Amino acid sequence: MVIGVTGGSGSGKSFFCKEAKKLGFHIIDADGIGHKVLLRGNPAYDEVVGFFGKEILSENGEINRKRLGEIVFSSKDKLQKLNSITHFRISEKIDEIIQENKDKNILIDAALLFESGMDAKCDKVIAILAPKDVRIKRIMERDGLIYEKALKRINSQSSDEFYRLRADFVLQNDGRPESFARQAVALLEEVTHGKN
Repeated sequence: MVIGVTGGSGSGKSFFCKEAKKLGFHIIDADGIGHKVLLRGNPAYDEVVGFFGKEILSENGEINRKRLGEIVFSSKDKLQKLNSITHFRISEKIDEIIQENKDKNILIDAALLFESGMDAKCDKVIAILAPKDVRIKRIMERDGLIYEKALKRINSQSSDEFYRLRADFVLQNDGRPESFARQAVALLEEVTHGKN
């Protein structure tokens, strides 16, 4: 079974995936694959540098993701351009991983699951939602961003309503790890055992 997990930045997708891994799920990290397709030597690297310019590069010649993030999270058009370069390459890699792990329950962790069309690969989709203040705090701590930049990132992403309308299941993360872990395990067991 292939389950998609989505939600905005700082909602708790990574925590949810850790719980799923404990249950034996094979985790596909779309963001991690996205990092790899942007490495020097890959076709996406040349396209991204060609479009955004050499100012997004670090001294070692690799793409500085923080710098690129600041550009794309400030402009919907530029974010769309980046996604148009990377999404289909990420999608191809995910297809390969699914084929290699057909005998396992698979979880695709993708913030842009719906926007990229990757939800079509999933039997069910779970959206993780969290209050905006909880998300901002997490992004600031995790990525070392100031409040305004964390807020800008959240505002560039889809709304809670967007996820509610599209997902098969919605899990609300109130920021308490123990209760969220219990809810995550219960939902995963419900989905995989077909009790829905």
